[in-house]
Amino acid sequence: MTAGFSRSFREELARVEQKQGCCRLAVVAGLMHTVGSFLIRGGTVESERYEIRLETTTQGAAKLAYSVFKAYGAEGELLTRREPRFQHRLVYEVRIKGTPAALQALNEMGVLSDRFELEHGISRRVVKKSCCRSAFLRGVLMGAGSANAPQREAHLEITTPHETFASDLVLLLEGMDFHPGLCGRRGSYVVYLKGRDEVAGLLAAAGASDAALAVEEQSVVKEVRSRANRLANCDSANLRRTSEAAARQLAAIAVLEQSGRLQMLSPALREIAMLRSEFPYLNLGELAEVGGQGLTRSAVNHRLRRLVELAEGRGPTGLTLRGEARRRSG
Repeated sequence: MTAGFSRSFREELARVEQKQGCCRLAVVAGLMHTVGSFLIRGGTVESERYEIRLETTTQGAAKLAYSVFKAYGAEGELLTRREPRFQHRLVYEVRIKGTPAALQALNEMGVLSDRFELEHGISRRVVKKSCCRSAFLRGVLMGAGSANAPQREAHLEITTPHETFASDLVLLLEGMDFHPGLCGRRGSYVVYLKGRDEVAGLLAAAGASDAALAVEEQSVVKEVRSRANRLANCDSANLRRTSEAAARQLAAIAVLEQSGRLQMLSPALREIAMLRSEFPYLNLGELAEVGGQGLTRSAVNHRLRRLVELAEGRGPTGLTLRGEARRRSG
């Protein structure tokens, strides 16, 4: 996967304005399912017993998650740090105290059940509306989405350690007319899409229209390039055939001329022999244009073929020569 393109569409998704409260909640639910964690610390004070954490390299995603928890009355902080790996990239970390308000937010996101159990599947309540489905996918892609650069073969992946979430995500995408695949990789589960239409469609549905356009543009470029290559190959083949045919025709004319038979042929055959000798690189249509006087491509082809047959001794050679001589004398 290409980190540059993945970072680009994640940042574009983070810039999408979340107007409705249900969609803001759905985005953060997608983030929690992919890059969130719920810690049980113990202790006597309720707010210190649990902690919610969310880590992302996308600043806009961290700010949105922090603001949604704050809207529920939860307490927390937004921190930044440098990773020791990956060229010391900047990581944004949201830490929320496990107060009743924070737990209520998790419950409404479908991450925490009414019985205080973690839910790894996707809550139907959260993705009930079409706008919320798009918002949820936006959060999922910001948290765990990665894709090849548009110049390469179109491929997008979403990685999760939870099989239930992966299976529910496949069903969600299928319900939106996508065709996802699911596989295991080094202890994780990967939901993937292949093909430019599929990848561009998902990015567009999530709100990354610029990234989707970049993928689609490469599809057009690839098609144009493929068509140009086909035309070039076709032209090359045509030139090769024209060159080979012209070589045979010139050789035949040389044989007829050396044997003295060329002068015994009709004016039409002598004329086409002269044209071919003068313009060895022209194709049949171009020779017809040079010849003028209503000369057609078919006539040029027929006369040149007669010259080759006569030189190679194929066909009724003697009758042809006498017939040509009689027409000339008449």
